[in-house]
Amino acid sequence: QVVEPLPPAPQMPQHHTRSVTGRNPFMKRIPAVPRVIQQTPVQRAVDQHRPVASQARIQKAPEPVVNSQQELDAVIAACAARAQNPINLRLDGTLKSRWRQLISSASWGEYARHCSTSFLETGQVSLTLEYRDYVRLRAALRDASFRSTLSAAEQRVLQELERRIRSVLRPGMNDFEKVLAVHDYLVQTVRYDANGSGKITDILSKNCGSCEAYSATLCVMLELARIPCRVVTGNAGGPHAWNLVQVGSQWYHVDATWDDPVISGGRSQVVSHTYFCTSDAEMSRTHRWNRQIYPVSGTVQAYYYRQRGIYFSDFASFWRAAMAAYRRGESRFEGYLVNFGNNSQFQKNIHRYSSMGTPSKVSWTGPDGAAGPVIVSF
Repeated sequence: QVVEPLPPAPQMPQHHTRSVTGRNPFMKRIPAVPRVIQQTPVQRAVDQHRPVASQARIQKAPEPVVNSQQELDAVIAACAARAQNPINLRLDGTLKSRWRQLISSASWGEYARHCSTSFLETGQVSLTLEYRDYVRLRAALRDASFRSTLSAAEQRVLQELERRIRSVLRPGMNDFEKVLAVHDYLVQTVRYDANGSGKITDILSKNCGSCEAYSATLCVMLELARIPCRVVTGNAGGPHAWNLVQVGSQWYHVDATWDDPVISGGRSQVVSHTYFCTSDAEMSRTHRWNRQIYPVSGTVQAYYYRQRGIYFSDFASFWRAAMAAYRRGESRFEGYLVNFGNNSQFQKNIHRYSSMGTPSKVSWTGPDGAAGPVIVSF
C-alpha cells in the first residue's frame, strides 16, 4: 500500500507560563514546557516504515472558535453533554486578554466541582473538568458507547436509578405528573444532610444527602423519564443547587431540597410544593443565580397549584376546600391563597368561618408575603 506523504509540521506557538492564582483558585499554573504532539496512526506508520489499514489522512478535529461569553457557555454545555474532557477551544480577538474573567464567569460550575485551565498566547484554551457524578451518568444514557466507559460503581448507580424510576412512574402519566412523582418520591424518602458528599450514592445508600445530591438525583431520574432537566448552582442563604425542568415548552424551577420536611425536635414539618414548578419571579424571592446562562422560567405564577385545582382567590373558597379534605379524613390541606394577608388575618378568618364540624385544633404554615402557598394541618 502507498502512504500519502504528510505536509510539513506547522510551527508551534511559544508556550508561556501563566499563574492563575488569587481570584481564580480553580485554575492551574501552566508549566513553561513545549507541547508534545501526539502522532496519528498515519504518522506512526511513516516513522516505522509500515502501511496502515486506511490510506485516508487522519486529521485532528478543529477547535471551536469562541467570540463571546455566550459562545463559550454553549461550547461548554455541548461538551459537558458528552462528558468530554478536556474541552479545547480557541478565543478570538480581544477575548484573549480577558481569558481569566471569561473562564471564571463561564457556566462550567453547573457541570463540575473544579476546573483546571491552560492558556496559550494564540488564544488556545484547555479546560479540564472534575465532572459532577450526574454528568457522566446522563452522558451514558444519551450515548450507549459512552456507557461502556463507566466504572463498575457508576454502572451500579445507574442501574439502581433505572430500577427506582420504574417503581415511581405509572403508565399514562404526562410530563407534569412524571416530574411531580419524582419530586415527591425524593421529598418523602430522602432526608436532608448538609454534611453529605453531594453524590447520588448518598441518597441511594443512606437515604440522605445535600442539595447537590438531591438535584443530581432528580436530574438523572428525569433524564431516564426523557424529560429535559438542568442543575442550577446559585445561592439561597449560602451555596445551593436545585433544578430547572422543562414541562411542555416552558421551563420551571424545582427545589426538592427546600420542599423536603426538616426533622427538628422530634417533629417533622409537612411536605410542601412551595418550590415545585415555580417561575423566575417566584424563585428570585429566596434564590439567586446567574440568569444569563439558564433558560427563562415560566411566566405562569403558582403553576403547580393551578394545575392541581387548588389555587384560590379568596379565603372562603380556600376554607371550604380545606374542610372538605378534613371530612375525607385527611390530616392536612395545601393550597395557594392570593389574599393570605398575614398570620393574624388568617387566624381571624378561621374564627370567622368556623362552624360545627370544624376541627378543634388547626395549625398552618403560610407564605412570607401577602400571597402564596398555605398548608393547614388538622
